[in-house]
Amino acid sequence: MKNSFTNRTVIMMMVFVALLVAFAVPAVATGQEKVIKVGLWSPPGNVSAINADTSYSYFIVRFLYDTMVDLRPDFSLTPRLADSWDISADGCTYTFHLNPKATWHDGKLLTAEDVLFTIDTVATPGVQTNRGSALRAIVGLDDNGKKTDNKISGVEIIDDHTIAITTKSAVDPARFLEQFGTGLYIIPKHILEGLSPEELARADALLNPKVGSGPFRFVKYVTDQYVELEKNENYYKGPAKVDRIFVRIAGASSIATQLIKGEIDLVAGPGIGEIPLQDWELIQKAEGIRPVTEPSLGYQFMSINNNRPYLKDARVRKALALAINRELMVKQLYKGEGVVARGPFSPVTPYENADIEPLPYDPNTARQLLQEAGWKKGQALELLVPTGNKQREQSGSIIQANLQAVGIPVRIQQLDMPTTINRVFSGDYDLVLFGWTDTFDPDHVRSTFGTGGQYNMANYSNPRVDELIEKAGSERDPKKRKVLYDELQVLFQEEVPVVFLYYPNMLAAVNERLVNADPSIVYFEALAAEWDIKEAK
Repeated sequence: MKNSFTNRTVIMMMVFVALLVAFAVPAVATGQEKVIKVGLWSPPGNVSAINADTSYSYFIVRFLYDTMVDLRPDFSLTPRLADSWDISADGCTYTFHLNPKATWHDGKLLTAEDVLFTIDTVATPGVQTNRGSALRAIVGLDDNGKKTDNKISGVEIIDDHTIAITTKSAVDPARFLEQFGTGLYIIPKHILEGLSPEELARADALLNPKVGSGPFRFVKYVTDQYVELEKNENYYKGPAKVDRIFVRIAGASSIATQLIKGEIDLVAGPGIGEIPLQDWELIQKAEGIRPVTEPSLGYQFMSINNNRPYLKDARVRKALALAINRELMVKQLYKGEGVVARGPFSPVTPYENADIEPLPYDPNTARQLLQEAGWKKGQALELLVPTGNKQREQSGSIIQANLQAVGIPVRIQQLDMPTTINRVFSGDYDLVLFGWTDTFDPDHVRSTFGTGGQYNMANYSNPRVDELIEKAGSERDPKKRKVLYDELQVLFQEEVPVVFLYYPNMLAAVNERLVNADPSIVYFEALAAEWDIKEAK
């Protein structure tokens, strides 16, 4: 009897341990479940739909919440929560017709009241949010997307499933639909109503988002290990084709190895989980893995503090650009996987001015311009280089050597990203290396190069540039907009507010058994309901 009892106990313990192991290794599919494992470089911070704090965070948000409109990988705008929309004759009022079947994860209907509540919440002064740019075009809101009065005069509920949004001026519909339509994640009024700005910042319903509207539901986040998501069976557009998604915190150094071993299925793309360049050849040779590469929307640049007395002269700034061998950077640092930048508009958009050539590598002309500008021989410059990006750090060394070759000593100061940002936005710098990920719509130059722009770290100001930005921002004809942006890029080549370095290609990869899950430079994770897995032969 004793032996029998002991044997049964051992067996039960073994079963218990097996169960523990099964739950501890969630990446393994059970039964006939379809499971996709996505690799992410770093842990997400908070996953609040109104104030997620990193690109890793928003990667998760886009599975859980819906926007009014989708931006597809081909840059087309298609319905999401909004089945359709009408635009008034004057181009200022957009009437959105919501899908009447849309519901929250708890089964409650999603209505126009939720859309208004979301706008009002994000627009309330004191609410911590980075979604304000999605609202700044709306009547009754300032350029930061905040209310100027208690009531937002530019928003009107027509009925439960219809809402009208009025803009301050007529703009290219593609601009507004991208900014507002794809940039605002609708949040549930019945869950969050009545919370103060302070309470919203720490609201469990946002930080632990059990009630969203997207194709997947939040299950759990195991810190620094994985985020587990499950299919929303009642999704109004039809349930997703896969049952479960595990977003694994893979780390940049081992993400390629994990992909090859089958520990992850998908390395997503720009800035959140790309293949490190040193592993790219390995991925290209791996069986069962499809490499994905394409030009990105993001560029690397060297910002110049235009407020420094010795950097105010445009001839000096142009000399800096001409002294830097950017072709060498692309060749050495990216093995040719990238292009030298002409300006702030990616080659994948129709707004790049292809009629101008990138500023060449021309150290002789650089020396001549410095002499004409009366550059003080021996004047040293400090170059801030944020840590954490190998190619960017190596770019700093190339720039240092290039500038010293034309007579400008350069001191490199490597700092962590928060310290770098504080130095830059306090105006305490000469030169700094940064990367910028653009939106498809070119109006992003308003905040980066417009006088007083929120992200105008160069402290650049030019009345003609401001005029062009305003005219282009309100121009509804895409062809006429392009003419204005073309002139803007010509001015940037003369003024050189920053040195546009290069657009690195996106390097990603996907297991060949996945369907409709090719990484893209746009937010392809928002299309996760379409992802699928091929049946084994």
